[in-house]
Amino acid sequence: MVEIKKIALKGLLLLIALTALNYIYETTLWQNDLEEYSGVSKRISDAKNADILYLGDCSDAYFGFENDHEKGISQLLDSLLPHKNVATISETGFHAGMFAGILDNLPQHTNIKTVVVTMNLRSFSANVLYAFTANATQQRTTMLNNSNPALLNRFLLTFKPTKAYKGVKLKAMRTKQQQKDEIPLTPFNSLYDWKAAFKNGDYINFDNSWTLLKKEKAMGHITNYAFQIDTQKNPRIADFDKIVNIVKQKNIKLIFHLLPENTTTTKQLIGEDLTNLINYNRNLLHQRYGSENVTIIDNMDLLNGTEFIEDLPNSHFYYNGRKLMAKEIAKFIE
Repeated sequence: MVEIKKIALKGLLLLIALTALNYIYETTLWQNDLEEYSGVSKRISDAKNADILYLGDCSDAYFGFENDHEKGISQLLDSLLPHKNVATISETGFHAGMFAGILDNLPQHTNIKTVVVTMNLRSFSANVLYAFTANATQQRTTMLNNSNPALLNRFLLTFKPTKAYKGVKLKAMRTKQQQKDEIPLTPFNSLYDWKAAFKNGDYINFDNSWTLLKKEKAMGHITNYAFQIDTQKNPRIADFDKIVNIVKQKNIKLIFHLLPENTTTTKQLIGEDLTNLINYNRNLLHQRYGSENVTIIDNMDLLNGTEFIEDLPNSHFYYNGRKLMAKEIAKFIE
């Protein structure tokens, strides 16, 4: 009994010490570390007086080479809503986990009445889950996690680096996920099997029109779209669910902006096996999030192939494509 009391006392003293250290850290170094390692805390603070907050990824931040002077979707939206102030937090590599962290860190008192959150269909795929930006984004979401004490987040950042998201290991994790994830709506067990069948000519009987460039383009579409969203296991689903809960608590109107995809080219290259799978995932997102508290602005079919900057599946759009998206969002908000 005496030993148990000693252990309990030591545990209590440790808890008191950690609580005190966390308080000291929060009141001294935390804000500087939050900005340094998340890169968004100042932007979050600056956005609090806006009417609308737009959260975007490369679709709102990348305009192609030598086009840095152009406006993103959010800036065009701001131009189209002269009586509203639209704030923007957008960056290449951002995904729903980052958006959830940003929303969770909004000040308690904010003027923001509406938030537009980018919903990128490809962000649910293993190809994007293990993209080269994953390591940096993981670091930033760790710092934004309000579920943990601030000191614990800093500890995790220092002593638990995401080494798995680097180099060869990153590629191995992506391949493993592509082998493991089942796609029962298609003729193949997994994306890995589909890619192998395509490479070997077992899926498509290649004629003379199938140049190396055309094969690479088709493989890019398979790699980016041949997945079936598992609502129990996919981390992006958990992130979007968290976003819904956060804005509900903060009494903010939520709009998910589902980005355009070049599905016309997908159908031309691969056919209905892949486009049917894309539509399945699209409908799943509508069914899960199209409630009275959430609006989905679905721009998936808005653009033709000429509005995409690259040939391979991407979220990089020319100016006219960005403007068309902004008009659709503005139409709904007005």
